[in-house]
Amino acid sequence: MEAGEEKILQVESKDKKNRLWTANYILVCLASLALFFAFNGLIPTLPIYMERYGEITGAAGLPLAALTIGAVLTRPLTGWVLDVYGRKTIFWVGLLLFLLPTFVFIWMLPAPILIVFRFIQGIGWGICNTAMNTVAADNIPDKRMGEGMGFFTLTMSFTQAAAPAFGLWVMDKYSFPTLFLLLALITSISLVIALIIKYPEFKKKVEKPKFIFMDKLLLRPAVVMLLFCLSLSSVLSFLAVYAVMQGVSATGLFFTFFALSSIIFRPVCGRILDKRREKGYDFVVILGVVAQIIAMLILSRTSSVEHLIIGGAFFGLGFSSIQLAMLSLSLRLMPPEKRGVANATYWTAFDIGVAAGSIMWGIVAAAVGYYIMFNLNIVPIIAAMLVYFAKRLD
Repeated sequence: MEAGEEKILQVESKDKKNRLWTANYILVCLASLALFFAFNGLIPTLPIYMERYGEITGAAGLPLAALTIGAVLTRPLTGWVLDVYGRKTIFWVGLLLFLLPTFVFIWMLPAPILIVFRFIQGIGWGICNTAMNTVAADNIPDKRMGEGMGFFTLTMSFTQAAAPAFGLWVMDKYSFPTLFLLLALITSISLVIALIIKYPEFKKKVEKPKFIFMDKLLLRPAVVMLLFCLSLSSVLSFLAVYAVMQGVSATGLFFTFFALSSIIFRPVCGRILDKRREKGYDFVVILGVVAQIIAMLILSRTSSVEHLIIGGAFFGLGFSSIQLAMLSLSLRLMPPEKRGVANATYWTAFDIGVAAGSIMWGIVAAAVGYYIMFNLNIVPIIAAMLVYFAKRLD
C-alpha cells in the first residue's frame, strides 16, 4: 500500500470514528422523542384529571410529586446497574414500567390508586430516562459530546413545545381514556425502537464495583443543576397563576418561546462547548446565568403578552445552555464505563431541584407575594454561578 493511500484510509477511519449522525444515534433520538412526548403530554393533563375526579383538596400536584419521588429513589441505583450489567435490559425494563401505568390510566382510576401507579411510572421514568441518556452518550464521539447532547436534548425541547398542547387538545376534544391510549401507543413506539438499537458489547466484570451514590467529581455540575432547577420550578409551578392574577392569560406563549429558544441555541452552545473546551464551558455558563436573570426580572413584572414572549425566549436560552453544559460536563468527567453514574447523578439533582423548588417557592410566595418570589429566584442563579467558578479558588 502506498503512503498516499494509507493516509487517505487513516483520514477516513478518523472521520468515521468522529461521525455523529449514525443510524444508531438517530434511533436513540427518535426513541427519546417518542418517550418525552408521552411524558410531557401527561404533565399538564393529570393535574386537571385530579381536579375533576380526585375528590381530594389540593391534589393537583400529587401526580408530579409521586413521579418525581419514584425517579429520585431509582436513579442512583440505576446508574450503578447500567455500568455493572450493561444498558439493554435496564432500558427495556424502564420503558415497560413507564408504559404499563399509562395503559392502566385508561380505566379512569380513583385518585389514590392513580397516584400509586404514577409512583410506579416514576420508577420507570427514573430507569428509562437515565438509561436512554447513557445510551445516547455511548453513541456520541467524545470530541463531539457537547454537540451530540445538544441535538439529542432537542427532543425534550420539541416535545415541551408540542406535547402539552396536544394532550390538552385531545383531553378537551375527546376524553381522558383516548388521551391515555394515544400516549401509551406513542410510548410503545419508543419501546419498539429500543429493540432495534444496537448496544455496545458489554463485558461482564469479574468483580462488581461497590455501589457509589455520587462520585465527588460530579458534585459541582450536580449542585449547579440543582440550583438552576430551583428557578425552573418556580416558573413551572406558579407562572400561569401569577399571569392570570396580572390579567394575562396566554401563558402558553411563554412555553412556546421557551421551547423555540432552546431549539435554536442548544446546538450552537453544544459546538461552543466542543471547540473551546474549558473557555467554552465558562462562556456558556455566564451566558446562561445572564439570560436567566434577565428572564426572571421580566417575568416578575409580567403585565402583558410581550413579557411572556420575551421572558420565555431569555429563559429558554438561559436554562437550556446551563442544562446542556452541566450534562456534557458530567459525561466528560467520567470514563465511558461510568456514564451511567454520571447520568444518574445529573438527573437526580435535576429532579430534586424541581421538587424542592415547587415546595419552597410556594411557601415564599404565600409569605411575600409572587413579584418578590420571582425576583428572589435570582439568588440561586447567582449561587449556581459561584459554585461553578469555585474551582478557580482551588
